[in-house]
Order: sequence, then structure tokens, then C-alpha cells
Amino acid sequence: MRLLFTTLPGPSHMLPMVPLAQAALAAGHDVLVAASGPAPATAASAGLHAVATDDGASAEPYEDMVRRFTETDISWRLRPDEVIAHVAEVFAEVGARMVDGLVDTATAWGADAVVYTPPAVAGLLAARAVGVPAVLHGIGTRRPTFRPALQRLAPVAERLGVADLPEAEVELDLNPASLVPVLQDGPLKSGAAHVLPMRYAPYTGGAVLPDWALRRGDRPRVAVTLGSLRTFYGDGTRLLEIIDGLAKLDLEVVLTTSGADLSALPDPLPGRVRVVDWIPLRALLATCDAIVHHGGMGTMYASFDAGVPQLAVPMAHDDGHAAAQVLAARGAGLMLEGPEATGAEIASALARLLDEPAFRSAGGEVAAEMRAMPAPADVVATLPGLLGSSR
Repeated sequence: MRLLFTTLPGPSHMLPMVPLAQAALAAGHDVLVAASGPAPATAASAGLHAVATDDGASAEPYEDMVRRFTETDISWRLRPDEVIAHVAEVFAEVGARMVDGLVDTATAWGADAVVYTPPAVAGLLAARAVGVPAVLHGIGTRRPTFRPALQRLAPVAERLGVADLPEAEVELDLNPASLVPVLQDGPLKSGAAHVLPMRYAPYTGGAVLPDWALRRGDRPRVAVTLGSLRTFYGDGTRLLEIIDGLAKLDLEVVLTTSGADLSALPDPLPGRVRVVDWIPLRALLATCDAIVHHGGMGTMYASFDAGVPQLAVPMAHDDGHAAAQVLAARGAGLMLEGPEATGAEIASALARLLDEPAFRSAGGEVAAEMRAMPAPADVVATLPGLLGSSR
């Protein structure tokens, strides 16, 4: 089969798709990634063939929204329904700018199916325009196709001759059963004809690991990260508050910066603090006792896979905030409101994570659940039959 992958223009949305794409290649299928912004480069670095859907214009609305949500308090001032409406407008604009390139690529390359993530609604629209099946690839807690954004693309769908946009034929669900959000009556359902559970395989790139990353030190090691987007880091002021707050604890802190220019951090940093631009998170977590992060879905699921207690400090009232609530409800970690949490509060919450074994126990239970789910290779073996019958 020829599988065309697409997602939003950001590394964090591309990374969860890499294990399935690599498994498809290993099984003898053809794989192509069509996206915008840094996503094609992320795919290429994973050994995948990739093309850009446009000249980068589709990445602009997404990047602008990330800046607004991280540099202002707009996401905290808006009601939840207003946040959804705002995000829907942005994702619809991203989709409108991507979809022609997606359709052209799918047609020229002869795609047999389009694999897309829930917010990348142009993927479903492109599949329908070309007349091939669609596969909804989850990226964490279960989400259907983001219909509020898709509805705003009705004029684009009409232009492409698409009168109906039924849900994807297949949904890949990465969510362990015990992580069904307790803030809902039940899991969000996509309406796909076939739902396949699939293990979240934490891929965050390759690297030559430093020797210290392979062994534990003489004190607890804690990872601190705000994810892959440099916008989240600002000038490092927020990270400095966290580092200062943790100073009273006898810890080794490993700070990942995604290569951001952190002018607010002192030079040199305290000896107990290591700073790395980038290190594969799952490799780092193998020798960590806890992690402090921004609530990003990929970071949370990599931490679940490692069974590491987590402290989520979401910096915006977005998906990171919702993910942090799921984490806390499962008992595998704690959550603090990012803009209001002080360094002292973060240190107090982290001390609790390290002292109370229930958090590590809950994280280990989730890790065991994930390992019992079908691997991407198992899903690849099943997909052709399902997609063939759909066509």
C-alpha cells in the first residue's frame, strides 16, 4: 500500500506518527509524509520521505496561536467554548492553506490511504477529495476528528467537489483503558467503522547519548522540559523560577531546552543542573525519578511509558491543561496551574511525587497497560485488509 501521512505543522504532532510509518516501511509498504512548517524535516530525520504541502504559509496561523497562548494570558481569560472556537478557526485556516498541496500530492503519488491526526482536518478532506480511505491516528488521549475546524472548511470542501465528510474508515486509538478522561461521561468516539488499539511508542528522534544518561547518579534525577516548541521557553525566566524553587531539594536536574536562547538563566548554572538542547526523552527518563513538564501529550505519554511520576505545569489553557487533568485523575502525577505556580509550590509538589510511592505505582500500571497493547507492526499487518474492504 501507499500510505500518505499528514499532520499539523509542528514536530510534536509528527513524532507520534513515526513508529507507524516506520513499521509500514519495514513491512514493505510505501510511505510519504506531506506537511508544512518543521514537520517534514522531523519526518525526514526519522528516515521517512517527506514533501512540503505549501511554502510555509499554513504554518503561520498555528505558530501565531502558540505565541499568543504562551506569551499572553488569552487562553486563561477565554471560556472553554471560546478557546475551542478560537482553536477551530486557526486549525481551519491551517487546513485551508494545506489541502490543495495534500490533494495534489495524494493524486500525483497515487496514495491508497491518507493517515492524519485529529486536528489535521485537511487530511480527511484530502482523502475524500481524492477518493481514498482515511485513517485517524491518535496522538494521546482519545480525540475524534476536530469537527469544529472541519465545519469551517465547508466552502473549501464544496470547491473540491466533496459533498460529504464521513469519519475516517479506521481510527488508531493510543489510549490505555484506565486513562479514559474522568471529566467526561466516557471516551470520545470518532465514529470510525474500525477502531484499532495501538501502543504509544515514544519516538523523539535519535542521538548519541552522553555517558551520564545511561546511569543514575548519587541523588534523585528529575527531568524538566517545556516540550519541542521554543516559544514555550521564552527567555528562560519561567525555567529559572523552577530551578530556584528546586534548589532546596537534594536533586540532580536535567533541563532540556529545545535549543532555545535562555538569556535569563545564569552562567554558569548550579552544579546540580545539567542543560541539554535535545535528548530523546524516553532515553533520558530511563534514569529519572520524576519529570516536570508543560502537559504536552507526547511528553506525558513518553513519561507514562517510562512509568515515571509526573508534575504537569501547563503554560496555557489548552490541550496541555486537559492532559494534565487526566494525569492527575489517574493518580500518576500532579498538576499545577502554570502561570500561577511558584517555584516553591513546584518544589513542594515534586517532593510529594518523590516521597509517596502511589504515584510511581500508578505510573507503572499505565506503563504495563501500554505494553500490552498491539504494537505498530501488528496494526500495519491489519490495516491493508480493513482499508481494502473500505475502498
